[in-house]
Amino acid sequence: MKKKDISKGFEISESIKISCIRLLYCRNRVTSSRIAVVLRKGYGNSVERNRARRIVKEIYREMKNSLPAGYDFIFFLTDKVTDYKTANLIIVSLFKQAGLMDVSGKSV
Repeated sequence: MKKKDISKGFEISESIKISCIRLLYCRNRVTSSRIAVVLRKGYGNSVERNRARRIVKEIYREMKNSLPAGYDFIFFLTDKVTDYKTANLIIVSLFKQAGLMDVSGKSV
């Protein structure tokens, strides 16, 4: 996603927050879904920032087939993501609360 798409996403998207991750999502005009990982200002050093981005992107990559296509997803990290397992539980819960994934893990 480009910077203008992310800015637009912050303005018009729906938002859900659990713990340290906020999910912003909205429909886009393309057939595939797009993702952006945004960290709050002052989020750790470069190693911590890159690790957090890699964790979120890997979780999304593993579950993107169970999500509907045609959405923009912005993950806004407010506090430090410490490990993969915790982040995975939070992100799955976010998608379920958003109604984009049913309880069995399939797309709606």
